Amino acid sequence: MFGLTTTRRLRATQHENSSLNIKLSLLQALYNGASRRLRTAEAQREKGTRRLTRTLRAVAHWRAEAARAHRTARLLAEQLLDATSGQNTAARDALGLHTDPWQRATDGLNALIDAAVPFHIEPDGHISNPSGDEHIEYDLLTKRWRLVHNADDEPRPAADA
Repeated sequence: MFGLTTTRRLRATQHENSSLNIKLSLLQALYNGASRRLRTAEAQREKGTRRLTRTLRAVAHWRAEAARAHRTARLLAEQLLDATSGQNTAARDALGLHTDPWQRATDGLNALIDAAVPFHIEPDGHISNPSGDEHIEYDLLTKRWRLVHNADDEPRPAADA
C-alpha cells in the first residue's frame, strides 16, 4: 500500500514527533516548575506584606499610646504645679520649665520639713539633726555635700586651698 519512500517519510515524521513530544514534555515540566516557583514567591511576598502591614499597624498603635501617655503625664504635671502654686520642682521639670538651682535647694530643705525632720544649720555650715545620728556636711576635698552618719564620721583630709 505504501511505497518504501513513504514508509521512510512516516518513520522520519514519527521520529520527529517523538523528539518534539520529548521537547514538549520538557518544556511543560519547566513551565510547571517555573509557575510553581512563581506561585511560591508570590505567596511569600504576600505573607511578607501581611507581616509588614501588621508590624506597621502595631507601630502606629504604640506611637498613639505613647502620645496619649505623654499628654496624660503633662496634664498631671500641670495639675500638680497648680496645686503647689508653681513650687514643685519635679512638675516644673516634667513640663520643661526652667528650674532655678536655688529653688531646687529650697525644695530639698522643704522636703526635710515635710518629713517632720528637725534640723538646724550650725555655724560651720553643717545641716544637723539634733535628735538623730545624721548630718549633712560640705566635703572640701570633693567639693560636694554629703550625708554623714555620726557612727562613721571620720575626719577627712582638708583640700589644699
